[in-house]
This record gives sequence, structure tokens and C-alpha cells, in this order.
Amino acid sequence: MEKKEQTKSLSVFQKDITDSVTSRINELQEMGALVLPKTYAVGNELKMAWFALQEVKDRNGKPALEVCSKESVANALLKMCIQGLSVWRKQVDFIVYGNKLSCDREYHGTIALALRTGRVTGIPEAEIIYENDIFKYRIVNGKKEVVEHAQDLENIDITKIKGAYAVVPLTDGTFYTEIMTIQQIRQAWMQGAMKGQSGAHKNFTDQMAKKTVISRALKLFISSSDDASLMENEAEPVPVEEKRETLEEVEFTEAEVVQDEPEKLEQSDEQPKSNDPQMMF
Repeated sequence: MEKKEQTKSLSVFQKDITDSVTSRINELQEMGALVLPKTYAVGNELKMAWFALQEVKDRNGKPALEVCSKESVANALLKMCIQGLSVWRKQVDFIVYGNKLSCDREYHGTIALALRTGRVTGIPEAEIIYENDIFKYRIVNGKKEVVEHAQDLENIDITKIKGAYAVVPLTDGTFYTEIMTIQQIRQAWMQGAMKGQSGAHKNFTDQMAKKTVISRALKLFISSSDDASLMENEAEPVPVEEKRETLEEVEFTEAEVVQDEPEKLEQSDEQPKSNDPQMMF
């Protein structure tokens, strides 16, 4: 009987949250303050996100949907949708911070956003620089270009990584190159929840380093982009000043989310848990 009640409460919780998020998205779209990619199916993504949320736990093993406040769950789902990203494509990750749920963008989500800017034309390529590699680059008008990178098979050793670089193909036919030393990469890892000490960082250091340098390379294009690619063939966009004022009020407050939420477990003050930590810069 108790299990049936929990299932019923969870079902009510899901309907309240998804209805609130869908309503807010529709409201923003009607006001012209939000334009989603044409291929982004909000309803499907919310359903998939809800399935994923049922597996998310905090560091104490408590389910996120019992620990986290309803408004934080709604805001996490809203953040995912506003970015036009997908949890089942591993573009975002839901992480518990105390009694709040956070939606953190992952590596694949960063690439997806960069491709949407209209300035990046393909998937970036990254390579590791090992000790004894021959590596030369030059700087032309402030832009780095790799001139030579020669690598012997015996050089490949994740304990002897000197750095990594990423090359981003651009729509104008040029390339953008980002180069990081291993010290810079490890410093970036220190900004994450696991401080670069996860199993992935220790056992697949080369792959994690590639993700980090690619994320850093794409950050420039994401941060400096506008919504032109989304606005194509759409109605005339809302002026930037008006849009900014509208989006400042996007987040849900406790009063805006229906209050018939299921009984929660004792809240946790533990730090977040994630199998694939977010790279932060």
C-alpha cells in the first residue's frame, strides 16, 4: 500500500513539475523571449529527463526527487529546455547540491551549442602532447597555428602528458586552435566537484584532457554568439534590451510551483555526485 502511495505521489509530482515548466516555456515563446531549435521536442525531452531524474541520487544515496526542493527541480528542467539540450544524449547532467537540483552542461552539450552558433562547422579535433613529442606552433595575429606535431607510439603514456590542443573548424574556412599545458588542464579540473580525482580522470587522463581543451576552445564561440541561427525564418525578434529584462524573471520561485509535493527525506548538505564531472572554467 505504501509503495502505491509513493508511486501516486511521484506521478502527481511529475505532472506538477512538467506542467509548470511547459507552461513557462510556452509563455516565454509567446512573448518572443525564447526561441528553441526547430528540431527540439520539449515534451519528449522533459519525459526523458524525468526518467533520468528517478536514477539521480545525492552522495548519501538519497533520491534527488525526495531530497531536492520542487522549485529547484523545475528550474533544472527549465534550464535544460532553454538551452535546447538533452539529458538522454548526455548533453546535460543533473547533480544534487544540498537540497537543490542543478542542471550542468556536459561536454556533448557544449559541442551542440557551439554548432548552433553558426560559426563552428564541425566537430573539433583534439590531440595529446606527450613527452618526447616534436611539437611546434606559431602565433599569427594573435591566433595559434600548429606547425608540426610528430609522435612516436612509445611516447603515448598518460603519466607523461605535457599538454593538449584542439582545432575547431569554422564556417569561413579557417580554424581556431586552443593549446593548454597539463598544468592548465589540471587547474581546470580543480574547479569541478571531483577535483580531477575521479576514476575517469585517473584512468583515462588523455580523453579527459581532450574534453577539457575542446570545451575551452568552444567557450569563446558560445559566449560571444547571439541567437541569429535560431531566429532564421522566425518572426521579428524581441529587442535585446527587452529580452534581457524578460529572461531575468525566468526562474521559478517557491510560490510559483504547486505545493502538493510528496513528503521529502531529510535534506542533505553533502557535495554533488557525478560519474562524469562537469568541466568548469
